[in-house]
Amino acid sequence: MYLPIFSKDLKNYKDKKVCLIGKVIDIQEEKKVIRLKLLDAFGFFDAVLFDVYNIKLFDTLLILGNVSEYNNNFSVIAKYLSILNGDDEILWRRFFIKKIKKNIKKNNKENKMDEEKDNVEDNVKEKEVKKEIYEEYDEELPEEVKLRKQILEFIRDNDKGDGVSFKDIKDFFDINEEKLSNIIKDLLSSGEIYESSPEKYKVI
Repeated sequence: MYLPIFSKDLKNYKDKKVCLIGKVIDIQEEKKVIRLKLLDAFGFFDAVLFDVYNIKLFDTLLILGNVSEYNNNFSVIAKYLSILNGDDEILWRRFFIKKIKKNIKKNNKENKMDEEKDNVEDNVKEKEVKKEIYEEYDEELPEEVKLRKQILEFIRDNDKGDGVSFKDIKDFFDINEEKLSNIIKDLLSSGEIYESSPEKYKVI
């Protein structure tokens, strides 16, 4: 399980799995390594990537990874990440804060941090951070986020080889075109789907 935290808490989670949300304010590429500096509500934190993502300055990212320490500097070695856009960003920030408050309340009651025992091997593909969180917290997710998950699953399950059309998705879910268009754009930008032909989509 990845624990949602803020940048100010990194030093308390060395070698642990964490989840953070931050806005990219600097990008440094060093051979096969990409170093990001991100800003959240309590300050800055660094993230290290070993894969290429289409990340731009001022993108807001949802990052899952392990906390690493070198010379008393703490950073997150990113394992999964997703770019948050528009309403999606607002929903995830609310959900993120809700989980942090819940953890704080639990920790105060128990007066100690419970050690997470996770022996399950990670089998999530790259760039599927949202899918992993959906499965873990499905019942607590906002309706808009559940819809996003359902659309992704619909595309995956109904692709007969050439992709699933925008019209088929719209007809099945019976939602307005603008709302569906925004969800499709987010799925495209986060690398979870791609456009195989005009207005036809496939899961990566």
